[in-house]
Amino acid sequence: MTLRGHAAIVGIGEVPTRRLLEGRTLYGLCADAARMAIADAGLRKQDIDGIVTDGAAAPAMMAEYIDIEPSFATGVSMQGASGASATTVAASAISAGLCDTALVVMGSARASRPVPGGPSVRSEWEEPYGMAPGAGTGYALIYNRHMYEYGTTQEQMAKVASDQRFNAERNPNAVFHGQPASPQDILNSRYINYPLRLLECVMPCDGAAALIITTPERAKSLPNRPAYLLGAGMDQSNANIWQTDRITTTPVAASARRAFQMAGYGPGDMQFAEFYD
Repeated sequence: MTLRGHAAIVGIGEVPTRRLLEGRTLYGLCADAARMAIADAGLRKQDIDGIVTDGAAAPAMMAEYIDIEPSFATGVSMQGASGASATTVAASAISAGLCDTALVVMGSARASRPVPGGPSVRSEWEEPYGMAPGAGTGYALIYNRHMYEYGTTQEQMAKVASDQRFNAERNPNAVFHGQPASPQDILNSRYINYPLRLLECVMPCDGAAALIITTPERAKSLPNRPAYLLGAGMDQSNANIWQTDRITTTPVAASARRAFQMAGYGPGDMQFAEFYD
């Protein structure tokens, strides 16, 4: 079974990411991104018969909010992999004939988030002194182990964070637009959870993004040049990293291999790569 060439991205929409968008809700931001994506695809909302959201926005509530009645609807909760996973799910539904044109939409609004302080899903081995921001506790443990196993240095990791800032600098939709950070700036920021420093940590922010996926046949009649899905792969690890045999090997080791195999390409063929965090 393959998804290669079975679905095409034909429209995108993005609400600029900001530290805080006053008075905005999650559903409102997602609706704005959806409107932009549908318009970009040259479609009407009545043309959408599938919707995939992330874990924050319920599919039924999102569909009601933007006034559509899809024949296929689901939510995907895969943390940082939610965007790619939702795209894979939408393409799978189209390939299976469950819908023809799907909206993938997700976002974040700090005003809509639940108050922190509920029970943790992790264990006493990972959070003996309380939560770090975002996923800082688990990432700090992985980072520490990576230095031990591979000799990775904090200077090398600081360059990764600095490079991300460089990539965001000229993007007006990025929260760090026009705000560079050198490797030395990263290294000079205070520790949050050793060896993670402040400028290496996830920052809460507001925004939303959406895309429209449809069948190859319908894509040919729409205004934008289609971007066909060539390969996809998914893999799931443990919620508690101490249950994982090797914490320096992520599930991407398996999911990327499957995606390359489906696409018929390899890492050496890639001209552009984007990595989460």
